[in-house]
Amino acid sequence: MATRNSGFRRIVVGLDGSESSAAALKWAVRIAKGMGSQVIAVYAIDIPTYFPQPYGIPLQYDEEWHAAMKSEFENKWCKPLKVSAVRYRTVMEDGRAASIIAAVADRENADVIVVGSRGRGGVAELLLGSASHELVLHSKRPVLVISPKT
Repeated sequence: MATRNSGFRRIVVGLDGSESSAAALKWAVRIAKGMGSQVIAVYAIDIPTYFPQPYGIPLQYDEEWHAAMKSEFENKWCKPLKVSAVRYRTVMEDGRAASIIAAVADRENADVIVVGSRGRGGVAELLLGSASHELVLHSKRPVLVISPKT
């Protein structure tokens, strides 16, 4: 945990390509610039529990799709990090967003987790739950939830 005088050394920010995650990244970059923090951008690829017809391989297991998503994550979603001159790293792992973000934050000894208030939204959020809500309830680390209006 950061001391009162040292600020945030490491900020973990969850990204999923949504407007909310872009707002969370914008906030993290702004704070990191002021405090000299490192940002660790995390993208969790949620593994489906179903197999599409006719028993094909889900996209998440397709190597080309995986490489394309990694490229989009690192080159498009993380572009604000690249142009900001903030120290950063990217982490992309398979699994549920809240679980992956929390695990990375613990592994990296993050001072704070920053996430957007809504990712998928709508019906998917009702069925699968909200990663930000789950992190607020279960993370061992402080969680800051940013609205896209912030």
